[in-house]
Amino acid sequence: MAATAAALLLGACAGSSDGAGSPASPSSTAAASAPSPSEPEEIGTFDVGRQELELVDDRRPTAAHGDQPELPQRTLPTLVLYPSAPTGSSEGYRDALVLRPDAPTLGAPAPLIVFGHGSTRAGSDYLDTLASWASAGYVVVAPNFPLSTTGAPGGTDYGGVAEQTADVSFVIDEVLARSADPADPLGGTIDPERIGLGGQSFGAITAIATTYNACCADDRVDAVTEFAGMWFDLGAGEAVAADGADVPGLFFHSEDDGVVPFAGDRQAAELAAAAGAPVRFVTLAGGDHDAGFFEGTGRSPDDAVTRAALAFYDQHLKDDPTGAERATAAIDAAGPDVATIEDVGG
Repeated sequence: MAATAAALLLGACAGSSDGAGSPASPSSTAAASAPSPSEPEEIGTFDVGRQELELVDDRRPTAAHGDQPELPQRTLPTLVLYPSAPTGSSEGYRDALVLRPDAPTLGAPAPLIVFGHGSTRAGSDYLDTLASWASAGYVVVAPNFPLSTTGAPGGTDYGGVAEQTADVSFVIDEVLARSADPADPLGGTIDPERIGLGGQSFGAITAIATTYNACCADDRVDAVTEFAGMWFDLGAGEAVAADGADVPGLFFHSEDDGVVPFAGDRQAAELAAAAGAPVRFVTLAGGDHDAGFFEGTGRSPDDAVTRAALAFYDQHLKDDPTGAERATAAIDAAGPDVATIEDVGG
């Protein structure tokens, strides 16, 4: 399975298709006065601060790959986006990203989302989508994996999924430690009991494994969204981790994806659902491997994907009772010629 998927992933990623976005209805539970990152909020409620970290795990090596010899550590340049108090200026949150690097934090904990990039990508490639979530009250952390990011020597190491799951766990450790340190710039920003994962393509494969695969699931994960991934056999076959059996998942995949097969993602969703996890699946009509995942609210189907994923995170990380309805509404607003949503299993 891994070898087949690796071959399919070797193709270059195509750009998203154009079109107008259709916003979903905002949560009726959003705070009426001072917004809080612990409550469901609309996209654009907060300005977005940006930090760049270099996280180094000196307990694990980076395998030799291409013309690079083995390195004694794993280095993960990491993008951190977080909600910041609005300045009252006329700029939208995308402009605030440029204007306010290292902006002050809110001083109140928000749920955490760790997002994994696809092959030969970087976290910043997903900036509009990730910033949308941060502007609604999430700390979003996007590490660059050593052997699958842009410029990785010899191209992506498709045998490195298990190492990337350990990278995700390491990144969670690091940012939680920073949040627990009042002297750190990120001090007090993250609620350690509310952790979500996300990812696209190879990063989605990593997110699925870090949530559900018996080989390497992290029991701190409370919810996962994934864009165009699939199940990898990492030594445990199709076994779902006991701690992953009840973690909610929202899966997105284009039916005409020519890089990662649609059927592979359905298999992953069905394995998780069969183990007891509440899983929903969004089928993107037509499209390609990248359509829907990069542009935030700027176009269709990206708008529907971004809003449905946010509603899902709100449901499971902010206890929003309207989250499932909002996710459905975001997809339904786009129309069946763009996307459909269904529950997996019974």
